[in-house]
Parts: sequence; C-alpha cells; structure tokens
Amino acid sequence: MMILTFKDSEEALLKRLIDSLGALEYHQVELPMEPLLKIGNLSLHPLESRIEHDGISYTLGRQQFQILYLLARNPGRTFQKTQIYSMVWEGAEPIQVNETIRYHISGLRKILLELTGRECIETVWGIGYRFVE
Repeated sequence: MMILTFKDSEEALLKRLIDSLGALEYHQVELPMEPLLKIGNLSLHPLESRIEHDGISYTLGRQQFQILYLLARNPGRTFQKTQIYSMVWEGAEPIQVNETIRYHISGLRKILLELTGRECIETVWGIGYRFVE
C-alpha cells in the first residue's frame, strides 16, 4: 500500500481533476476486426485497410480506414467527432479534434464518391457523422 501526501493547493487541483473526469461520459464501441464487411457492392477488408467496389480497390491509411469501418459497422448511428477521435486514436492526446476528423472524413467522401458514385457519409450538423447505406 502506498500513501501519497499533497499540499492543500495540489489536493484541490487533484480533486477538481477527478471531479471533471467523473463528469465525462464515454460510450465504448467494440471494433472487432473481422476479415470482411460487405455493404451492398462495397467491401471493407480490415486486415488490409482496403475497400473495394465492383472490382475497383483502394487502400486507405490506418486512421482513415478505422473511421470508415466504425461508421460502416453502425449505419445510421451518429458519432460525435470526439467519439470518433477517441476510438480511432485510442486514447492519444486530443489535438485539433474537429479539424482532424473533418480532414479524414473529407478524404473518405472523395474516395467513396469516386468508387460508388454516391455520398456514403452524412454530416449531422452540430453533432457529427453517420454512414448511410
């Protein structure tokens, strides 16, 4: 057993930190990486970070693929940018979350539009993003 002692100011800071962590609400979503996820003519290959549509294949970066996989496994469910960031970057220090997620979503939309000819990721204004089948 270890006993820690703090100055009054340190103790007050620690208490505020613990209280603020307790106020946060997180919803954990499991992201099991299955060999293949099919949505219509679109196939997601998690082990290769690759998507395929009608025989045309495209390899994505790890984070970009994980964002798509998260959204595609939960069609119609809206995810906040902070939720997407925490699930994909796995507890990394949040840096420019809004800009980072917007950047990756923008790239995904271009690729998916090129492959499928339609918008697959919808913006839910003021909340986040969702995958539409």
